[in-house]
Amino acid sequence: MSTTPSPKPAIVEEAYTILMQLGGNKFLVMTGANKLMAAGRTEHNPNPWLRMDLRKNKAKVNRLKITLMPTDTYTVEFYQQVLVDWEPVISNQQTFELVYGEDLQTLFTSVTGYDTHL
Repeated sequence: MSTTPSPKPAIVEEAYTILMQLGGNKFLVMTGANKLMAAGRTEHNPNPWLRMDLRKNKAKVNRLKITLMPTDTYTVEFYQQVLVDWEPVISNQQTFELVYGEDLQTLFTSVTGYDTHL
C-alpha cells in the first residue's frame, strides 16, 4: 500500500510564493521578520495575503502585509499596530499599490532601511 502525499493547500503555495519573491529564508534572517501569517484564496477572500511582524526600523512600523491582487501585482502595506484597551490601533500606515514581484525587495529596503540580502 503506497501513500501519496496530499497536495499543499493553496494558502501555503501563495504565501510561499510571496515570501520567495522577498528573498525566502535569507530575507527572514537579514530583516528579523517573524510571526508570519497568511490567508489563501477563498470565496470570501479573493486576494491571498502574507503578513509579518517587523523589528524596529526607520519607518517606525512593526507590520508588513502583502496582498496579491487580481492584476498579478501586489498591494504592500507597512504600518504600526499596537493594542490599546485590547483594541488594535493602526498608525504610520504606508500603502503601495501595483507593486510587481521583482520590486518587493527594493520597496522593503527603501521603507525600512533593511537590506533583504547580503
